[in-house]
Amino acid sequence: MIVDSHCHVVPPDFGSRHDELAARDATYAALFPEPGGRFADAETLLRDMDTAGIDRAVAMGFGWTDPDLAAEANDYLLQAAANHPDRIIAFASVNPAWGDAAVREASRCLDAGATGIGEIHADSQRFDISDAVVMAPLMALLRARNAPIVVHASEPVGHQYPGKGSTTPPGLLKFAANFPENRIVFAHLGGGLPFYAAMPEVAEALQNVWYDTAALPFLYRPTAIAAAAMTAGADRILFGTDYPLLTHRRVIDYVRSSGLPEDDLDAIMGSNASFLVTAGSLPLQTLPDHLRPGLDIVLVGLNPSTRSIQAGHYFANPRNRFWPAVSAAKLVGRPVGPDDDAALLADGVGFTDVVKRPTSQASGLTAADYRRDAPALREKLLRHAPRIACFHGLTAYRAYLRHGEGIKNAGNLELGRQELVIGASRVFVLPNPSPANARYSLDDLAWWYRELNRWRTELTL
Repeated sequence: MIVDSHCHVVPPDFGSRHDELAARDATYAALFPEPGGRFADAETLLRDMDTAGIDRAVAMGFGWTDPDLAAEANDYLLQAAANHPDRIIAFASVNPAWGDAAVREASRCLDAGATGIGEIHADSQRFDISDAVVMAPLMALLRARNAPIVVHASEPVGHQYPGKGSTTPPGLLKFAANFPENRIVFAHLGGGLPFYAAMPEVAEALQNVWYDTAALPFLYRPTAIAAAAMTAGADRILFGTDYPLLTHRRVIDYVRSSGLPEDDLDAIMGSNASFLVTAGSLPLQTLPDHLRPGLDIVLVGLNPSTRSIQAGHYFANPRNRFWPAVSAAKLVGRPVGPDDDAALLADGVGFTDVVKRPTSQASGLTAADYRRDAPALREKLLRHAPRIACFHGLTAYRAYLRHGEGIKNAGNLELGRQELVIGASRVFVLPNPSPANARYSLDDLAWWYRELNRWRTELTL
């Protein structure tokens, strides 16, 4: 699936109303100083999506300053999404400087089917993105509604262009730090903000932040995407075009020329935007739990990979060592592979995850993911009561302890048998079989699965 997470759609008559709209709205005047600007309505967007092979698109406003104009544009977006619910995702435009009026309009639009808010433009809308007091009412609503927000971002250096503004990384970082529970998308690669995510304190403040590629061919060489993926994680980058300013095909080719691995490109082009899609009407695309009462072992991963989601099976990445190690250890007495995951219930082995939201890398998970899903994992383990709950990796186990058991300082943990008991379930921790965990060879992993099987045998005697 390809999801364009940053498109602009306006009512069909906007192109013929330049003088009126420029006089009424400061954002319109800043972005379209001359008649003849590039506009697209919903039907034009759909035709161009079909031509370029785009499955879904987030259609949003421009950060209008005139409340009546914003409501007019929002109503058009809502109707477009209602007419094409499988293709168009509506993000509504409000101005945080309106105060309570912004909350009312955002609430109205979310009630009517909008999935999020955006794009907001701090410069033309005349508010300070770093001012927590100004932003708090709108962000509280979005947090309660689990709705993301798209924020225009600009680079502190480089060439000037209409609407660039001065919403640069320092203010954006403060905004993200002020609202760590909100899901935030910084447009235009966040004005370069992800390049600073190699700094631990910056990465900590940006746990719930994503960056889109809108208009990037005008701003950076394609290597910028690879650089952002290295520092912030490929899971944090969303394919976006800034359509109709740029064509879908131009930005597709640009992103694919970045030199990133195919898995990362697939995530950027579509699966990373799953939280934008699932905030609306579609259910979360994830792997089903393979659980039943009385299992010997429940194998708990950190979260599904996007490759596993595509295949529909646990540990489906052919480079993952899980299935070869399980087969070598004779955990179920025969060679097994991804297609056998559900069938292993008959062998007393089940599967689930700490977090159910898929990502291509573990770095794509947020604190909100753990807070939401770790308590649910605990309830599953209490309800099904396997003899052993087996976590893949100390990272997964620590995340569960912190967010599922409320143990914030677990101390020095080691692999193997644990002191913790979850209801009737003992706990075992294995090395993560991910190909990224090069510390452990296939033989090492097989040894650990044999140790798990020995304990299983002890407990069943």
